[in-house]
Amino acid sequence: MCGIIGCVSEKDCYGALYDGLKRLEYRGYDSAGIAVLGEKLEIFKKKGGVANLSAFYARGGTGIGHTRWATHGAPSDTNAHPHRAGKIALVHNGIVENYASLKEELEEEGERFRSETDSEVLAKLVARAYRGDLLAAVREALSRAEGSYAVAVIAEDRPGELVAAKYKSPLVAGKGAAGLFVCSDVPALAGAADYIAQAEDGEFVRIAGGEIFFYDKELRPLPKTFFRPQRELCALSVAGGGYFMRAEIGEIPRALRDTLGLLKQTDFAPCARVLRGAKRVFAVACGTAYHSALVFADVAEREAGVPVICHTAGEFRYRPPLIGEGELLIAVSQSGETADTLEAARLAKARGAYVVAVTNIGCSSLAALADFCIVMGAGAEIAVAATKSYNCQLLCLYYLAAQLLFFKEQRYPDWFYALDDLCSAAERAFSCFAEADALADGLKSARAIYYLGRGLDLCTAKEGALKVKEIACVFAEGYPAGELKHGSLALVEEGFPVVCVSTSRALAKKSENALAEVKSRGGFCALFSQYGDVLEDSCADFKCLLPALPEALMPAVSVIPLQYFAYKMCIERGFDPDKPRNLAKSVTVE
Repeated sequence: MCGIIGCVSEKDCYGALYDGLKRLEYRGYDSAGIAVLGEKLEIFKKKGGVANLSAFYARGGTGIGHTRWATHGAPSDTNAHPHRAGKIALVHNGIVENYASLKEELEEEGERFRSETDSEVLAKLVARAYRGDLLAAVREALSRAEGSYAVAVIAEDRPGELVAAKYKSPLVAGKGAAGLFVCSDVPALAGAADYIAQAEDGEFVRIAGGEIFFYDKELRPLPKTFFRPQRELCALSVAGGGYFMRAEIGEIPRALRDTLGLLKQTDFAPCARVLRGAKRVFAVACGTAYHSALVFADVAEREAGVPVICHTAGEFRYRPPLIGEGELLIAVSQSGETADTLEAARLAKARGAYVVAVTNIGCSSLAALADFCIVMGAGAEIAVAATKSYNCQLLCLYYLAAQLLFFKEQRYPDWFYALDDLCSAAERAFSCFAEADALADGLKSARAIYYLGRGLDLCTAKEGALKVKEIACVFAEGYPAGELKHGSLALVEEGFPVVCVSTSRALAKKSENALAEVKSRGGFCALFSQYGDVLEDSCADFKCLLPALPEALMPAVSVIPLQYFAYKMCIERGFDPDKPRNLAKSVTVE
C-alpha cells in the first residue's frame, strides 16, 4: 500500500521524485522520504506527508522515493523509507512475511537495525550481497524473502544505475523527457513519462546507460513493449485547490458517460459461452467494490435466474473450494491491484474457473490475469474513499448482468434501455446536495449512525455507512431494515440518527415500519426516495427526493447524496476527506 518511485535523469531528479510522491500520496501518508545520489548519497525522510520534504533538496540525477502506509513499526522519521545499509539505499512496498527470522539471523551475525520495519531487512540483505553488481545483489537478497514486494534500489558507487523488482506488488517503468523511471502506479508518472511498460511477478528492472532493461528471475533479458498510458489516468489536478473527493463526486456524470461509451464498444462474444452456460456465478471484491458486487448479485439473480455467490475476496481464499472447472468468477477492483482480489482470481483460475475482471485500470495486474476484462472509464481517482469508481463499477456490472440474460435468453432486461439516462440522473442528484449539507450540519456531532435498506437499497445503505466510517470517523453500519428489531434497535435512544434508503415501491411500507420503530424510541430519521408519495407519507424528520429511474438502476444514483453527505460530515468534523485516518487507496498487501 506504500508508494515507490525511482528516477535516473541527466538533470537533478529531486523535483521529479517529489512530484511523483505527491501523486502517489494516496497510497500512504504516514511518512515520506527521498534518497538522491550525487557527489554522495543523501537521504531525507520525515514523519507525515510528502509536503514535509519540500524543505529539503539534493543535487544528483539518480534517486528513489517512498510514501508510507505503516505496517511494521509506527509512523516515525526512523521507520520512514528509504532505508540505508552500507552503500545501499532501498524503498519497498509490500510485506516481508519472514522478516522476523531473517532479522534474528542478521542480528546474530552482528547487524544492528535502526528501524522497526520489515523493509530494513531487505536493505541489509542487499548490502551484504553487493559486490559491485547491483542487479545480482538484489536478486540474491530477494531470493530469501517471503511475501510480497516492489523494491527500488540504488548504490552509492553506481551513479546512473537503479534496480527494481516486483512480486505481488505493482511496478511499472516509464521513460520521457524528464528521465527514466520506475513507479508503483501509472498516474504518478503523469507529465514525466510518455511511455510505460509493466513488470510482471518475478521480473527485475535495471536502468543504466540511459536505457531500461527487463530481466526474468534468472536474470535473462526480456523483451518489453512500451505503450502510451491512458490520458485520463494522468488528469490529477483539482480546480481551485479543493479536495479530490469533492471533485470526483462532481465527475460522476462524465465518468458514467465515458464508461457507457466503452461498454457499448466492448465485444462480449469471447465470454458468451461461459455466460450462457453458467449454472452459478461467484463474485469477489473488497470494500466499496464488494458493495457493487452485492448489487450485481441481486440484479443477476432476478433477471437471469442464476445464483450469484458473493464473498469478500480475503475470505474467498480460505473457504471450501466450491468453485471449479467452467464456472464463472467476477473480480471487481478499482485499481486492479487489490492483493486479496488478485489472489482470489488466481485461485479461481487454478481451479479451472473463467475470470471476468471489472477494473478502472486496463493495464493492471487483475486485467492481465483475467480471461476477460471490462474496463470502466472513471479516470484517475485520487481520494482514498471511492466515489465515481463505485458508480462506474455498478454500470459495468449492470451491463454484464444484461449480457448474462441476453446470452441465456436472447433478450435484454427492460432497464437495460434506461442505462443512457443514468448520466443525466446523476447530474440531477446534485440537487440533493443542499439538503445533504443541512443533514450533515445537524448530525456532525453524532457518535454513530445506522443506515437502513431492503433489497438493493441495503447495498446502498452499506456503502453509505462505509463512506461515513472511512472519512468522517463516525461509527456507522448498514443494516437490513427488517433486522433492526433483532438486536440493533437496542442502541436507539433519543436523537439517535438513522438514515433510510427506500427506492423499491414494493418494500417501501416495510422500510417505513422500521422508521416508525426508530421514531417511537426518540430516534432521528432521514429518508431518501425517488417516490414523492413515499416521502409524504413517511414519519421521517428529514426527507430527500431522488431522481427517478427504474428501480434496478437506483443504486447508481441514490448513493450520490450519501457520498456527498459523508464528504460534508468529514469537513464539518475537521478531517481531510482525501486522506482518511489509517487508510490508503490501493490495498496491495493482504
